[in-house]
Amino acid sequence: MEKQPEVKDDLTAEVPRRYHKNKRKHAIHKIMNIIGNILIGVLAAAILLFLAIIVKGMASNGQPEIFGHQLYIVRSNSMSPTFETGSLNIVKRIDPEFIRVDDIITYQRNGEGISTTHRVVEIQQEEPLQFITRGDTNNTNDPLPVEANAVIGKVVISIPYAGFVLGFAKSKKGMSVLLIIPGILLIISQVKQLLRYSKEKKQISEKSNSVIKPN
Repeated sequence: MEKQPEVKDDLTAEVPRRYHKNKRKHAIHKIMNIIGNILIGVLAAAILLFLAIIVKGMASNGQPEIFGHQLYIVRSNSMSPTFETGSLNIVKRIDPEFIRVDDIITYQRNGEGISTTHRVVEIQQEEPLQFITRGDTNNTNDPLPVEANAVIGKVVISIPYAGFVLGFAKSKKGMSVLLIIPGILLIISQVKQLLRYSKEKKQISEKSNSVIKPN
């Protein structure tokens, strides 16, 4: 009698493979959820920190400040195309002695309620130290020199359109939005955790029901 070829049953090998594959997928999914929750937490903390900086600046009747750098919104196009209206200038406090020609400075003269940001085109070294400034758009120098004690600082970075964001954030409506967003982010995080817990519970229940109990 001819011997029948032995049929290899791969079922016993397939089960461990599926188990390890599902285990890896579950681990990756869990890691992604943890990363997502961390990002949500960091974003919420950053928004609250940004709001605190704005409130502190407004309470002291000054400008928002981060690590010694003040934030100024560009409200005119006198420095176009270097930066346009709505840009956000980050101004670093600097000793006027270190200011050089071609530096862009922010200053506010006594009695003036607004600050101005223009480029230094000439330095008058005699006492008192003064700076001749001009807007990049203008063809002539500013009518009055800037004395050293009027200098707030030097522009180190200008971020296009970010001034619109800061301007909105300083409004009552903007502050309300900034207060609401962290709460929404935390709610989303909690809902995601509840959905994941519900899904895992359902999977465990289905696995339990699929087990054939012996008579």
